[in-house]
Amino acid sequence: MPIAYDVGAIVALSLAVCLFHLGSFGLWEPDEARYAEIAREMLQSGNRLVPHLNYVAYIEKPPLLYWLTTLSFWIFGVSEFAARLPVALSAIAGILATYFFALRAFGRRHAILAAAILATIPLYALMAQVLTTDMMLTALVTIATFSLYLHWDEGGRWCWIAYVAMGLAVMTKGPVGAAIPILSMLLWLAFNRELGGAIAKFRAIPGLLLTILIAAPWFVAMTIREPGFFDFYFVGEHLRRVFQTNYSHSEAFYFYLPVLAVGLLPWSLLVPFLTWRDPPRNPARSFCMFAAGVTVVAFSCASAKLIPYILPSVPPLAVLIADGLVSCAWPRADSRAAIAPPDSRILIESGPMLALLGAGVIVAAIAAPQFRTPYVMAARPAMYAIGAILVAGGAVTASMFVARRNPAGLGAIVVTLAFALIAGGWARLETEPMRSYAVLSRVIAEQAPDAAIICYRRYVQSLPFYNRRRVVLVGGRTELDFGSRLDPDAREWFLNSDEQMFRRWDQPGRVAVVIVLDASDLARMTERLGDFDVIAIEGKKRAIIRRERISRREPITLN
Repeated sequence: MPIAYDVGAIVALSLAVCLFHLGSFGLWEPDEARYAEIAREMLQSGNRLVPHLNYVAYIEKPPLLYWLTTLSFWIFGVSEFAARLPVALSAIAGILATYFFALRAFGRRHAILAAAILATIPLYALMAQVLTTDMMLTALVTIATFSLYLHWDEGGRWCWIAYVAMGLAVMTKGPVGAAIPILSMLLWLAFNRELGGAIAKFRAIPGLLLTILIAAPWFVAMTIREPGFFDFYFVGEHLRRVFQTNYSHSEAFYFYLPVLAVGLLPWSLLVPFLTWRDPPRNPARSFCMFAAGVTVVAFSCASAKLIPYILPSVPPLAVLIADGLVSCAWPRADSRAAIAPPDSRILIESGPMLALLGAGVIVAAIAAPQFRTPYVMAARPAMYAIGAILVAGGAVTASMFVARRNPAGLGAIVVTLAFALIAGGWARLETEPMRSYAVLSRVIAEQAPDAAIICYRRYVQSLPFYNRRRVVLVGGRTELDFGSRLDPDAREWFLNSDEQMFRRWDQPGRVAVVIVLDASDLARMTERLGDFDVIAIEGKKRAIIRRERISRREPITLN
């Protein structure tokens, strides 16, 4: 019963954090709209093998996320909620995997706290509601990594769970899905001088064959079917991304250290105070250090860096933080440090830390007009709410620890952070116009449902998803370049010059044409475009249509 109760409470917390407002805001550019459109086209075409974006082959990622999103669309209909649901469920799976690992490797207190910490880490909770491959990769890597340790510790069938999870992780984001768990275990075994006999102990040969059996068929089929796939995917998307500094998203080597410090707030504030007071020896502790360290070092060494890449390090870090908190809150009875629990350097001070963090958020909201970025001003009301929740929660937390009610104090931290994260959901609603063209796209679908849509210079990912049809692109093809080279109709859908666009615009006929372009480009080309109506305005983008092809109306301005 205690385990069932714990799991129920963890699932409830996870659902509250991961599903709140999940479908209330439009798909963000570029990743969310891109991946949702790929899944929508899979559902529409029935082609599950080759992912397509704007109806041309798009092979930058393996298809597992697309398949699951397609299934979600089939069950729930095409919507933002259905698009994000597989990612949110992946996050919950990662939280449960962390709970069961900590339960078997440490104990019930560690398990409950580790799962609660992971669910309330802002970086993890935020990415649980963002449609990218990173959260699904993180969940599968977490399952694989922790299962490898449990196989080392307990034997049994844990290794088979690890090999299946690695195969699915490869199908989510490529070889990195198997590399992280394997490298973490190998380095940890080498550190403990236990490499000898590891192949037999972990049934590595049949296990890796199982991983290959799960992942290889799609890659082989794509290599045979799509000319240039091997060079584009394996050489370009992996070797060049890792070793070429100018390939994409280049950042400094230490990039992920501040990312983790901020992304794990406020838990990261407690880390310098954690004492691990005379804890019993547990090899799972050092294993989590290796698992987190391998991810941080590996992605720090890679030239291409993005914030979500570091997510697989977060679950083992949550276990380590939980271990330190348990050591402070419940020191061993035979420990010399047990004479004055709780440890005032961490537990009692956690309340004031929360309150100070909340006060900082309120001060930032007050000073919002001074920030260069518009996001702070847009999120201002939500920031006031977050700050108030943290201040109030900090006061409750401090009172619990002063009264030596350690479980209640730790619970107060978790509840405070859960409410703060839920309040943060409103910030995403307020900032949607700065990160999404969903409303612009919906307006086009409503006012010009049969129009041909042209994107000028920059491909707007939301347009095909919300309009349920292909769009014409003028100028650089960027991520659509590979697929466009294989498309027999490329001349019709990819225009290379303004003149080609003007010919399409001026073409007589019954089919209306909508052009989506920046305000600066519209000002430059106004005279050449002739009579037109602006039917929607969002940020820098304008959607225009020939005046005689639609009844004149006021443009909809989206704030």
